[in-house]
Amino acid sequence: MIIALMSASISGCIAPIKLEFSTDFPAPVVYAVGTPPVEDGRVRFREIFCQLLAEEPDYQDQAGACENFLLRLNDEPIADRVSEPLAARGTRYRVLVVPGFLNECFAGIALPFEDAIKSLHESGYKIDVLLVSGRSSSDSNAVFIAETVANLNLDENEKLVLVGHSKGAVDILHFLVQYPKASSQVAAVVSVSGAINGSPLAVKFADIYNRLSPYILSGRCDTGDEGAIESLLPPVRMSWLAANPLPSSVLYFSVAAFARREHINLLLKPGYDLLWTYGPRNDGLLHIADQIIPGGTLLGYANADHWSVVLPLEDKSTWVSSTLRAPQKFPRKVLLQAVLVYVASALEQQHREQN
Repeated sequence: MIIALMSASISGCIAPIKLEFSTDFPAPVVYAVGTPPVEDGRVRFREIFCQLLAEEPDYQDQAGACENFLLRLNDEPIADRVSEPLAARGTRYRVLVVPGFLNECFAGIALPFEDAIKSLHESGYKIDVLLVSGRSSSDSNAVFIAETVANLNLDENEKLVLVGHSKGAVDILHFLVQYPKASSQVAAVVSVSGAINGSPLAVKFADIYNRLSPYILSGRCDTGDEGAIESLLPPVRMSWLAANPLPSSVLYFSVAAFARREHINLLLKPGYDLLWTYGPRNDGLLHIADQIIPGGTLLGYANADHWSVVLPLEDKSTWVSSTLRAPQKFPRKVLLQAVLVYVASALEQQHREQN
């Protein structure tokens, strides 16, 4: 988020460019050396997402709403059978959502999926936000996640599903590797616009962040170990992934995001334009190829920017809504519920195969 705070000062330095948008290319994935490939779960996830979206009154009259919100790249397989009915709603899994870079500093504005969580609580889902240090390294936040998980009063046979947004997904992976005893309670991890491979923007703005953060963030949140930006550097991320195999006992899932420039938040447009030189399909802070957990299952591509895919900014105060909202409201409740339905089904299938 600090990049957005600096956007007013840097946007004038970016030459206007004509951007194009296309889904007529296959889904790209960048792998760290030695990491396993990604499985494709887009067909079934699209079925779940579309069925849930069709049940939402706000979208029932919108033709093509599902294709609009869940982008279809040209290598996505076409379903060759009738859609299966959805699994039972609700889940016996405990869900913790871990926010990303600097979200703690702006928690009063919005937290990931907070609108969706409130609604899904009423349907029997057990979901909470695990607020980590917004300015700390992934290693430091891994300690906090481990302590929290160790102190959870889980029901018998209850397992955890961890959902990470942005750097939150990276913090979760560090926790899994560094604290195997606590992570044994984790059944699945979901990355939503996760900074798995880091972001080139972290390299470009590391020095600016280090100079400005004491002034911009003073009084908003604790400094932590001030290692957050380093944890997002691509060389750091790729080296870590190559050196640290993820636990095979956990199932991994990823939802990436990208959008047309006109659908990108105003404060994310400078980042979007800069990332264009690395690839046209990005969410304003991350390229889609860098949002995928190796060895996991790709669920799909959300047509949203880095914030609107999880943050209900349009529901906030007039100033926040008018300044930070995305041009189109993304159905976050549908996305989160579709993820949890898919994950629960995959875990049940794993349980059957192991027994």
